[in-house]
Amino acid sequence: MKKICKSIKDCTEEKQLFMNKNGHEIFECITCGHRLHCIDDSKKHLEKVYSDSYFFEGKSGYPNYLNEKEILIKHGRRYAKLVSKYLDKPGKVLDVGSAAGFVLKGFADEGWNCYGIEPNKTMAEYGKKEFKFDIEVGDLESYETKEKFDLITLIEVIGHFNDLDIALKKAHGFLKPNGIILVESWNRDSLIVKLLGKHWHAYCPPSVIHWFSDKTITELFDFYGFNLINKGFPFKRIKLKHGISLIDTNTPNFFLKQGIIKLLTNSFGKLKLIYPPLDVKWYLFQKRS
Repeated sequence: MKKICKSIKDCTEEKQLFMNKNGHEIFECITCGHRLHCIDDSKKHLEKVYSDSYFFEGKSGYPNYLNEKEILIKHGRRYAKLVSKYLDKPGKVLDVGSAAGFVLKGFADEGWNCYGIEPNKTMAEYGKKEFKFDIEVGDLESYETKEKFDLITLIEVIGHFNDLDIALKKAHGFLKPNGIILVESWNRDSLIVKLLGKHWHAYCPPSVIHWFSDKTITELFDFYGFNLINKGFPFKRIKLKHGISLIDTNTPNFFLKQGIIKLLTNSFGKLKLIYPPLDVKWYLFQKRS
């Protein structure tokens, strides 16, 4: 079995070019099979990629993140109910990449004591003001706290870490004994990805910089001291406007493309769709003693 590279950021194993997407190189490690886009300056990366434009200007982000409020609160409630099957009672949850706190609100509705980390100040301030959550501006790699958590959630976040080695060591340390990490992540080996190739919407560096398969994400968490206790496919809804924006960003230009995109957005953008569970999965990992 292939070994896991100890530090993906500073891994010295040989990497080969997997593809070039929108001028950004994606590499694949020949030792563990991990795919990544290399970032030089983590602080500047966070400030640039997760600026307000990421949450309000579409492209690889959101046309208007605040319009996703209802959808994401319900998504949080579903995950809270899922986790309740593996924990005796609600406790403290740390949501990494908490944005405006909508997923946390779903957990709060189910009795959880909520904390968050979010690199975008506008989003963090919204969550603190609107829901009174303890949301700190920053990333998991630099986060410090004396709190111990029953649950850490990484919902569409694992692919954004600049330093997976530091992030997962910190997550392990922040959890109580037998604590759980909930991960929602893209599966790069799914059939839809093989069909779409480089046009798969999750191949969107420099926003997403890590891409996992079902196998590599399980091996990664095992290396850092976690046992897989369950996995499955999430029930997700998205605004059609968000989906159209992703299609626009990740497909080649063609004659009348922008006119068609505008027509679809104006006509159907407010509709909600069930996201087909083809290329995304959830995982529950439990901290080993």
